[in-house]
Amino acid sequence: MAQQTDRHWSFRPLRHTSVPELQSDWAQNPVDLFILQQLQHEHLQPSPPAAPDQRLRRLYLDLLGLLPGKDQIEAFAASPTDNHWSQIIDQLLASPKYGERWGRHWLDLAKYADSNGFEFDFVRPYAWRYRDYVISAFNSDKPYDQFIKEQLAGDEIDRTSLDAWVATGFCRNGPTVGNQALEKNRYEELHDVITATTEVFLGLTVGCARCHDHKFDPITQEDYYSMLAIFHTTSKREHFIGTPEQRALYSELKARKKELDTKGRSATNDIQAGDWNLQNGILNQTSMVNNTRVWFGDPNWTDYTLEVELLRTRVTEQPFSFDAGIYVAVRASDFTEGYTIQLGSSDDREHALLYEINNSRHLMTPKVSGTLTNQQWYKLRISMTGSRGKVYLDNRLLFDFEDARHKQGGVTLGNWSATSQWRNLRVTATDGTLLRDGFPDPEGLVRADKDDGFDTEALKKEIADIDRQLALLPLAQSITDESSTAKPTYIHIRGEYDRKGALVEPRVPSGVSDNVPNFDEPMDGASTTGRRRTLANWIANPQNPLTARVMVNRIWQYHFGRGLVETSSNFGLLGLEPTHPELLDWLAAEFIRSGWSVKHIHRLVLASATYQQSSTMRISAASDIDAKSLSRFPMRRHDAEVIRDRILQAAGTLNTHMGGPGVHPRIEEEVIGTGTTRKWPRVLKEDSSHWRRSVYVFVRRSVPFPLLESFDAPVSTSSCSRRVATIVPTQALQLLNSRFVNEQSWQMAQSLIQAHGDDRRSLIDAAYWRALGRRPSEHELSLALGYLRDSETLHQNAGGLQLTYAAQDLCHVLFNLNEFVFMN
Repeated sequence: MAQQTDRHWSFRPLRHTSVPELQSDWAQNPVDLFILQQLQHEHLQPSPPAAPDQRLRRLYLDLLGLLPGKDQIEAFAASPTDNHWSQIIDQLLASPKYGERWGRHWLDLAKYADSNGFEFDFVRPYAWRYRDYVISAFNSDKPYDQFIKEQLAGDEIDRTSLDAWVATGFCRNGPTVGNQALEKNRYEELHDVITATTEVFLGLTVGCARCHDHKFDPITQEDYYSMLAIFHTTSKREHFIGTPEQRALYSELKARKKELDTKGRSATNDIQAGDWNLQNGILNQTSMVNNTRVWFGDPNWTDYTLEVELLRTRVTEQPFSFDAGIYVAVRASDFTEGYTIQLGSSDDREHALLYEINNSRHLMTPKVSGTLTNQQWYKLRISMTGSRGKVYLDNRLLFDFEDARHKQGGVTLGNWSATSQWRNLRVTATDGTLLRDGFPDPEGLVRADKDDGFDTEALKKEIADIDRQLALLPLAQSITDESSTAKPTYIHIRGEYDRKGALVEPRVPSGVSDNVPNFDEPMDGASTTGRRRTLANWIANPQNPLTARVMVNRIWQYHFGRGLVETSSNFGLLGLEPTHPELLDWLAAEFIRSGWSVKHIHRLVLASATYQQSSTMRISAASDIDAKSLSRFPMRRHDAEVIRDRILQAAGTLNTHMGGPGVHPRIEEEVIGTGTTRKWPRVLKEDSSHWRRSVYVFVRRSVPFPLLESFDAPVSTSSCSRRVATIVPTQALQLLNSRFVNEQSWQMAQSLIQAHGDDRRSLIDAAYWRALGRRPSEHELSLALGYLRDSETLHQNAGGLQLTYAAQDLCHVLFNLNEFVFMN
């Protein structure tokens, strides 16, 4: 065992640090004295306080992610006292919006997402309860040691509490291929849990010891697999806690959903007769079924050209599969075989050429991009000569192929989860002979023997309604041990899951702490091994040298943009040294003394003169150009969620409803189309249900939400300890060109016109308060008046809406200012 003085600084016990004894009129509390001591050592002076309105905006945006109103800003500017400041801090910490902002930081660490990831990216329907648990925990100031224990071992602490089960979702937030039964996948998931647990709570990279001893930290490969032994017996569970009535409803809904899913899947392979009729030369198909087709012609036709016009009257918004679209087959012996053209496939993004045999479909060539517009006629021409076929849509060559498997056959028409009309049918032989002119009577169309089609839209709506009802029931995405008998755990040679070495027992890394717990055998009648609870108690023990240090450092980082230890999830030998080690230990000790209260640390930081400094750079502080020593408040860009939420707030459209399943705002079709399967619903027009805070946007691993992704929202495949702010062109393009920003600018303009009419000065003043939280300067007012005048001229043909369009342009400009996206 290494001596305490030989250990890395973070593995040593917390020091009982005394507050520096400095004479200062600047310092507001002990935090400032530690900062001032370092500044004096570097021959630096702190900056003067920021203006009252600037400080208040900073505080609101930091704690809530939203701007204060005009009344709050003016009230504090009129009385910017320390007492008033403290009262506002308490008010904001008591706001439910605080948990929505600060819970998002924890979700970054916990790799929260609403889907599994990887190719199929299946939805996790109850994952959102973990998100809501985190938000609630921050709002209630749940003691951090309890927060740790619940996330690692909630099921072992209180098996009757839904919250305790939900909290264990931390251990299954990571990506998964969805097949836990495969041994290789199982060990990948366990690795993910070990990595997340040690990085997030301890600032240790234990995952690096999977294949060999850690290259730098005192963590052996045996330590890694001893940690794995703690989690080895766990399994994932959809856990239900509720009344007998709720359980009965749960069983009823699950049974009905299974019945509907089975019905939908069976329809995928069955040809449905549908509802076909012929009126005035137009063939109509009016049933919204999964797969409806008709066949006509002569099975002996060989070389011919089919010409027909088609119109899609509607398509289901949520098809069961990529097969949705319009179908036309040639050289078809019946409606289950032939060369089939699928128009509007892949969620209406592409056209496909399929080889069909016995109702089995095989892609013949890569799909080509293309879509169908409802209620628009298209001309389709397909020619078959020998083994060569050509397909044209509105004279655009879609496919030119060679294939000799189908040598003869008639024509199949149909659609999948859509309705259609057809007209001007001609089938012509290569010598010009007219084989078919117009459609046969519907009675002459060959179709399925039975007409058991059903409305897929109605079916999908019923399934969606069942999902909504299930979401309201007390269900948790959780983990628990399969039994109280632990699975044996072995070292895996070179980290390979199928090469097992020595047997190991559960243990924590002894090289980082002298306080090593015993993992006792479970008591008789226990439901679990109890190992995770032992681990959680060790992590949350006040004697653990890492836990409190890591968390107070994270709080500091989220307030100032950089932690006292910049590598906030790596307190090991490769991590950076703390810039203010005494302050770090003092805050950690204060955190424990307060009963592990996160809000107590907030109050200390926010009440400090350090936090309230101006962000203006000074020549006298040139040696601290990056504000690392905190000679000024470090300016930084807002997180992506704050930018989106501020746009909604300024527009007056922010929906403040809390909790529940994630929402799906509009994503452009070009982005949705990058996936291999439908991963995001089509939203043609957003409404208030989509304009909730960004923490409630559905997190789909395979479809990152573009606006948030552009502004560096993290991927959810690994724990994000600190967001990296990039500056790339797509950010400006998002704020300039996205439909969301343009539409919210219009919403804001309309509300401004409604409130201020054609009083342009009042309109401009209100726009600045709503977007930037301040009044415009005289120079800005003059520029804005000129801009409105020029914009009204530009929109002079807007039919009386010139001022509204001009106001929209002004709002759009305000959203694109640096001041809007940066916090100072």
